[in-house]
Amino acid sequence: MFSLNIQNDAIFFKDIKLEHLPYILQWYNKVDDFKFATGIDTPMTLEMLTKKYAEVAICSNEFFVGIFDRCESKMIGILKGRLHYKEKDAVWISSLAIDSQYQRRGFGSSALSLLLSYLKQKNMVKSVYLAVIEENIQGKSFWAKHNFQVLRKIEKHIKLHDRQQNAIIMYRHI
Repeated sequence: MFSLNIQNDAIFFKDIKLEHLPYILQWYNKVDDFKFATGIDTPMTLEMLTKKYAEVAICSNEFFVGIFDRCESKMIGILKGRLHYKEKDAVWISSLAIDSQYQRRGFGSSALSLLLSYLKQKNMVKSVYLAVIEENIQGKSFWAKHNFQVLRKIEKHIKLHDRQQNAIIMYRHI
């Protein structure tokens, strides 16, 4: 796993370990709140999440970190993604989820800023990509607020709640 144990004034990232998974499972299983952030629309077991974690843990270019509030030292979210293995200067963000009680307090923006500044400085990353479900108005607004632009639309890319959903690929140069 690509390690991202870094911090700023508001938050710190800590690489996810097996002991964090039961806590993270709570977010994955709040499917109505986090289905767009995780891509999971049905409750999952700890065993299923452990398998997903194992896939990330063995890949040197993938990261999976807990987002912790520095004041409380409490995990308030997760961030997953990967450095693009062919183009060393690109990163894909696959999940950014902040616990409901901590949303709209700047933690997601702070996490994104910390990630991008670190990757730009330490890994010479120049481009950031992500996919957001077309009907995820809040998610599209968050990314647009942070200067992400629409690259293209993929029709019927993911199935959520037994319905094919369109994905919007967004990017930003840093």
